[in-house]
This record gives sequence, C-alpha cells and structure tokens, in this order.
Amino acid sequence: MNRYTTRSWRLSFATVALAIAVAACTSGKADEKPGSKGEPLQTKSVAEVLQLVQTRAQGVADAAGGPLENWSTNTVPCEGQRGEIADDGRWYLGASANLQVAPADQLATLARVREALRQQGYEITEDRTFAGGTRGSLSARDPDTMVTVTLTTTKSLDQVAVGLLSDCYMPVPGEEPANV
Repeated sequence: MNRYTTRSWRLSFATVALAIAVAACTSGKADEKPGSKGEPLQTKSVAEVLQLVQTRAQGVADAAGGPLENWSTNTVPCEGQRGEIADDGRWYLGASANLQVAPADQLATLARVREALRQQGYEITEDRTFAGGTRGSLSARDPDTMVTVTLTTTKSLDQVAVGLLSDCYMPVPGEEPANV
C-alpha cells in the first residue's frame, strides 16, 4: 500500500470510527451519561482514558498474536442525539491501528479476538462475515468501561483495522480535550 492509499484508508476508518462514536456518545441532556437516565458523566483526564484504551488495545493485539502498527489517537467532542456538538466540554477518545495478518488467517484472527473479548466480559455487538466469506468485522463493548473495540478486515486482505472508542467524559480542570 502506498502512503496515499494508507492515508485514504485511515481517513475512511476514522470516519467510520467517528460514526460509531457519535452513536455511542449521544445524550439528550448535558448532564446525562449516554445510555443512562440522569446519571452524570464521569470526569477523567486524557491520560487516564488513553491508558484505559491502550490497555484494551494491547489485549486485542495479544489475542490476535501480533503487534499493533500505525497507532494513533484523537480526542473529539461528544455529540447530542440530533448531531449537535456538546458545548460543556464532554469528550471521548478514539484510537486506530493496524494488525498485519495474512489473508488466509484473517477470519481465524477475528474469531480468536472475539473469543478473548467474550472471556473478558465484552458484549459482542457485531460479528459478521462478508465478501463471499473472505472478509469480516467484529465489534464488542466492555460493559465495565464502555470502551468499544471494532476490527475489520481490509479490502486488500493484508491487514485488520482496529478501532477503539472510549465513553464520553467530562474534562478535568485545566484540560480541554474537546477543543484540540
């Protein structure tokens, strides 16, 4: 893959990750945690959430049997149910990476990761095979941390794209992760 194809792929993956995050981080009121009724959002530093996401990412890499490559992270403001950007500083962290996986091993790798995530208590939210049984995707959510993990085989079948999204949090004093 040349650098322009990689950049284009990463932008496409970031768009998909952002769409997932929007669905995960929507809230009707400024003080409600997504998916709850009236429960305030937790306040966390970027460093805390980054550590949480990195730990979950390493678990995926361990289950897949290979290192994560091209690791990148980004903090983004959360959005409301109607697509409005939160004006109170709430934010989430998104991360992406690649796993180099041989074409013949991609679906087996997804299966290994799925089983490892299940054993760790994740809820499997998507598990599908497509493109004539040669490609697939897997999404799971950790109910304790609300971190969402998504793996998708690439069209070229030379990598598995890995995305992780944190829950929405309020910023700690002195940090503005929603505005970076």
